Amino acid sequence: MPAAGETERAPNIGKAVWESAGERAKSEGLPLIWVMSRALTDYAAGTLTLPRTTTGPEAGPRRGRTVFATDAVWAGADTRRAKDSVRSMSALCEILLDAYARGEVHPYARMVTTAQRDELKQATPTPVAA
Repeated sequence: MPAAGETERAPNIGKAVWESAGERAKSEGLPLIWVMSRALTDYAAGTLTLPRTTTGPEAGPRRGRTVFATDAVWAGADTRRAKDSVRSMSALCEILLDAYARGEVHPYARMVTTAQRDELKQATPTPVAA
């Protein structure tokens, strides 16, 4: 179910990528469409960087997958992906989900890369036992 203001999109994403990302999302108790929406939102905002700008050859056959995004997020992600030399929004969605499936990006309060996550862990004080 889309959040307020989001509309359905259907980027072509490889079956293997979709399934791998779905397995991780399920293991984390998250809906995959939420992960995709969050990744697009954070990418459009400039807070999530791409680990690469091309899709992997092992993605498998591609078909339209249901994702949700606001017009502003979709347009912002489209503008940024062109600057990053990613060939299409379908490729961008596949790259983001593949990075998530491989553990290269992580759902926090926002999507982060592994390096960003590690920085956040270092910046978070460890509780002291009494």
